[in-house]
Parts: sequence; C-alpha cells; structure tokens
Amino acid sequence: MARADRSQRSACSEIMVHFDVDVLHTGLFPLANYPHFAGLTLDEVSACLNEFARGERFGGLVITEVNPDHDPSGQLLRALTARVVRALAPAR
Repeated sequence: MARADRSQRSACSEIMVHFDVDVLHTGLFPLANYPHFAGLTLDEVSACLNEFARGERFGGLVITEVNPDHDPSGQLLRALTARVVRALAPAR
C-alpha cells in the first residue's frame, strides 16, 4: 500500500479508495457475494484502510459487495463497521 501511495503522488491530488469486500478470504470472513479462498484477512485489510485513510491525499472510501444475508447474526457487519470507523477516525 505504501509503495502504491508513493507511486501516485505525482499522478493525482486525491485518492479515492474502493474497498470491495470480495478481497477478504471467504472462509475467514464470508460477507461477500462471490466466494474465494485466496483473499486477505480482516486485519490485513484494516492495516491498508488505516494507511490510506491517514494519508494526506485521502479523498474518500467506497465499500462494495457487502452481503448482509451472509451474516444473519450481524457479527461480521459489526466487526467490519468497527474497522472502517477506526480507520476513518481522526488521528490522535
């Protein structure tokens, strides 16, 4: 992520982050529409979101492919929401 951020410094003034939940490993976090088992963990995704959101050129975040039908208890949605909120919270 840091390497991608550095490479875009001269190409754009703001970065819009598109977080497709399909990037998460389905076996560990089955919230996406299209299952696959070579994805990232929630901790790995959180680290990336934290880094992007704290960048001086962060322009916004779009989250796609969240399927609440795959989470009847709401536990996964709460975990994902907590990570996103933490990433977007002002730095202290």
